[in-house]
Amino acid sequence: MINNTSLYFFFIFFGICSLFYLFLNFRPSKNEINNKILLKNLLEGLDVELPEELKALDNSSTDPQELS
Repeated sequence: MINNTSLYFFFIFFGICSLFYLFLNFRPSKNEINNKILLKNLLEGLDVELPEELKALDNSSTDPQELS
């Protein structure tokens, strides 16, 4: 039979792991513009031709209305 201490430890561990997972996957800074800037920097570093959408992207721009 499982004692209560083990159950408490398991549920606390499960809760901490769940909070860590949610923090990593639902960060407010994780958005489409940051992903495009990252892709643009990667392609520039590899000396690959950039698509038109990424050429118009400014690294300092974080307002999505400026890109439309």
